Amino acid sequence: MGIHLPSLLPQMQELGQSLYERSLQLSKMVPKAIEALHVTADLDHSDLQSRIMKAGNRWTGAIPTEEALNQTFPPPKAPQSLHVIGADGSQIYSDRHASAFYYLINIGSIVVSRGSGETPTIQQESRLFFELEDLYGEADYPIQNAYVNLRRDVAEMKILTERAETLAGEKTLAILDNSLLLWMALQTGGSASRETDRYLQQYLKLLDRLHSSETGLAGFIDRPRSVSVLALIHLAGLPGDQITQDSVHLTPFRGLTDRAIFTHLLPPGHRSAIFISASPLNRDFRTAGHEIYFFYLKTAADGTVVRVEIPIWVAQDPELLNRVHAGILQDCQTTGGFPYTLVRAHELAVIPPQERAAFDDMLQRTLLGHGLRPSQSQKALTKELTGKRKHYRL
Repeated sequence: MGIHLPSLLPQMQELGQSLYERSLQLSKMVPKAIEALHVTADLDHSDLQSRIMKAGNRWTGAIPTEEALNQTFPPPKAPQSLHVIGADGSQIYSDRHASAFYYLINIGSIVVSRGSGETPTIQQESRLFFELEDLYGEADYPIQNAYVNLRRDVAEMKILTERAETLAGEKTLAILDNSLLLWMALQTGGSASRETDRYLQQYLKLLDRLHSSETGLAGFIDRPRSVSVLALIHLAGLPGDQITQDSVHLTPFRGLTDRAIFTHLLPPGHRSAIFISASPLNRDFRTAGHEIYFFYLKTAADGTVVRVEIPIWVAQDPELLNRVHAGILQDCQTTGGFPYTLVRAHELAVIPPQERAAFDDMLQRTLLGHGLRPSQSQKALTKELTGKRKHYRL
């Protein structure tokens, strides 16, 4: 039957009123958070570091660097020539109710050579996974969707790396439509721990190769919900004897995001100070020489603020850092604050309904051609029938 819209009307009104009241509350919190940021910026750096140590491993805020926390940095001059690579991925998850047990990963990428007059080059890579070792974890449980996402993230980085290596020796910027930290490695569960570690190590080796190719690497996060800088501000404001693993999470800025602060602080094109991610996952990256840093960047005059993640070897190299900053801004000029290369990579990666239907038809024909009778579970058949059938009035 679908959604019963009439019954949702009162709730929809309540939702609208709640969001309106919340927006008023948050707008009052922003000036207080900005003031707290300025106060925190004046604190001694060693004092902040000792507070972070006292907060413990459960604290996941932003670790300051040598840059002043409230400082903003204007856009550097864009290089006359720059190769910009974008990659994005999509997937079809395994489905035990389908006529075959498999999953599919689809990666799209593009290289735009700015200043050359050359036509952008695109690439698509589709891979079907159906072998037993691809479908089952260590305890013979079917692979979870989170594991498919993990494998997709590694595949995206692999495509970026391979395309960057063909341009080694030239100024190159590689942009990933995601965090550089492999978050899916934390969500795959214990049943896939060895596989998870294996793909994490593969991912880190790809970062080795990107570092060797002197590529400016960035993870682009649109509309970030992170509160890590706010967590730092809150920690800085706590009396030293009240810093506990519980108190560091009792923030007065609940509901606010870092983005709200930097929307007000950053002029168009400017970036924030650079911070280090305190995520537990960053420890593996630090050990491998790829500790992840980040900054906020206003990519459009309308106020669009994004989070940009970079490895330590970009953060500590002024030329690579400026390349990332200027290159992203240049790539966002025609697309309203979101990189053109990522827009095109997404178009290449996404699987539209008509292509999914054509894939399903190909699968059915393949099974029949090998003497197999395609069959769905009764649940899948029932859902298909109830989704398509007409309903008649009695």
